[in-house]
Order: sequence, then C-alpha cells, then structure tokens
Amino acid sequence: LPVELIWQPKVGAEQLPGEYRLGYYYSTAKADDVYDDVDGQPQGLTGNDFKSRGSKHGWWVVAQQQVTSHNGDASRGLSLFANLTVHDKATNVVDNYQQLGVVYKGPFDARPKDDIGLGIARIHVNDDVKKRQRLVNQVNGIDDYDNPLYQPLQDTEYNAELYYGVHVTDWLTVRPNLQYIKQPGGVDEVDNALVAGIKIQTVF
Repeated sequence: LPVELIWQPKVGAEQLPGEYRLGYYYSTAKADDVYDDVDGQPQGLTGNDFKSRGSKHGWWVVAQQQVTSHNGDASRGLSLFANLTVHDKATNVVDNYQQLGVVYKGPFDARPKDDIGLGIARIHVNDDVKKRQRLVNQVNGIDDYDNPLYQPLQDTEYNAELYYGVHVTDWLTVRPNLQYIKQPGGVDEVDNALVAGIKIQTVF
C-alpha cells in the first residue's frame, strides 16, 4: 500500500519548476528476516530456515528543482535533484539509498535540447546482513576471501555517473555515460570499476 504526497512549486520571477515527493509504503506480503531464524536465533549460527515476517515497509523523499534559466529561456538551465529511500532493517538487504545530482538542459546554443548531468549515489547494505555473513564465515572457519565458501562482507557501494544526452530528433535521444563504482556490491575486496555505457531513449 503506497502513499505519496507531491508538491510542484514554481520558484522565482521566472517560475522555475520543481517537484517534491514524500512517500511511504506498507506491504503485507511475507518476507524473510535477514538475520533471525524461525526460533529467533542467529540464522548464520543455526543454519535453520529464516524467520518469516508478515510485512515490510519503507519511505522515500524525492526533490527536483530548476534553479537557473539559460539567457531567460526557462526550458533550459540548471536543475538539482536528490533522492532518499529507507527500508525496514528486518527484511531488506539494502536498508538505505541516497542520490544527489545536477542536470543542465540546453548547455549550448547550437544544441538547445541536449542535456548534461552528473550524479552520485550511496547504497548501504543492512548491517544485519553483514553480521550474518561474518557469523557464517566464523562457523565455517573461513577468513580467506579467495575461498569459494567465503561469504564476502557487504557494506556500502558508491557510484558516480557523468552523461551527455544528444537530442538527435524529437523521438530519439542518445546518452553516452561514464560510471565510476567504488566497492562494487559493497565489498571492499572487489576492485573499483570504471564503466563506459550508452543509453538510447525513444519516444513514439
């Protein structure tokens, strides 16, 4: 059951648009606990089935605001955005996520419909997930990351992305991007990654 409040103000003399969202969800679908077993004991120690929870929930905040125009043209200019999501710690592997970024629409007069953006994100793995992984390794007597039976300890992943959107036609936009990922999967032993990609967006 999701509930969301939305506010869409117009800011300043140029009436620059913004959108702000505050949401909450509650699900009655069953979900496994990430740490406890059916008897309320640490599952990493007992190896029993996980405890089944009768619900899960979370909330989110989304903010996006244009803060400048481009030479008086409000269809172009700089916008800021931020997202925050929080999930309950009993059932979710990822318990919180944050994202911040900027987008500039129409950066060049010769390309008024192009856009360029930069965003950073933080993805945090539930501490109870890491605690269980550590227990499993202790029970198995393993502390070597290269051992196939070792469960990597997950913590926080960081992402940064830079893109440029080329507005080819009114129905086609091509966005090459470059991403840098620190601690992929939240695992410190995994090498950081630099990834190039491309996104093709069509509208019919």
